[in-house]
Amino acid sequence: MLSNNNVINEKQGKMKYHLPTAPSSKDTELLTDQLEKTVVKFVQKLGIRPNLNGYHLLVRAIVLAVQSPQLLRSITKELYPKLAMDQGKNARSVERNMRKAIESAYEYDPQRVQSVFYYKVDKPFISEVISMAVESIRHEQ
Repeated sequence: MLSNNNVINEKQGKMKYHLPTAPSSKDTELLTDQLEKTVVKFVQKLGIRPNLNGYHLLVRAIVLAVQSPQLLRSITKELYPKLAMDQGKNARSVERNMRKAIESAYEYDPQRVQSVFYYKVDKPFISEVISMAVESIRHEQ
């Protein structure tokens, strides 16, 4: 027979699980702002000038790719249209502006662009720049 001291109360014996709460909108804004600052640093490291339309599109594309990695699977069919819809442009102009921004940075200082990549690259494709940015940002975090 069990004494009162040995009886385990069912409520006391249960484990309490604390479910993670959804981040508040303020926390999400802080994370997004920090991510955007990191992306801007990466794009500036490439030497892309902020006065180009492609600069801002590339920053937004990298932020979207970091937040939703599945967009990297099909850049032309998923990322460009999503970016175009957000910016009120068409997908072809989004691609062209980003390509021109990368080309202008490469023509101005090819060594600077090549120094960002850990493998031999001539003029990088947009997909290479976005993939490298996502990889380096994830590596930093």
